Amino acid sequence: MAIGATENEGKNLRASPSSRGVRKVRTGNANEIEGQRFFLAKGSGRSAVPELEKEFPAEAEAMVESLKTGLSYFVLSEWRGVADFSGRKPQLRREAVRSAPPAG
Repeated sequence: MAIGATENEGKNLRASPSSRGVRKVRTGNANEIEGQRFFLAKGSGRSAVPELEKEFPAEAEAMVESLKTGLSYFVLSEWRGVADFSGRKPQLRREAVRSAPPAG
């Protein structure tokens, strides 16, 4: 019985490979790739029309400010429709619009 216990302990010490695979690490700024911008809501944010206050360079900063102030934050994406007529059937796809960095 003591031998069986030591065999099981040895199995538990071995590292088992993950079945999910290897996680890729993102490089660069994801905001530039996806064209997302982050804004803090103006006032209570109860209006039907979103009112934007201060812009943040990253979502993490907008989240922290949202937590501090109790206000909501918005994630804004801008896209442009693009038609591809190169094949037999025309295809519609979207393309992120890259905007200039905010001045200020």
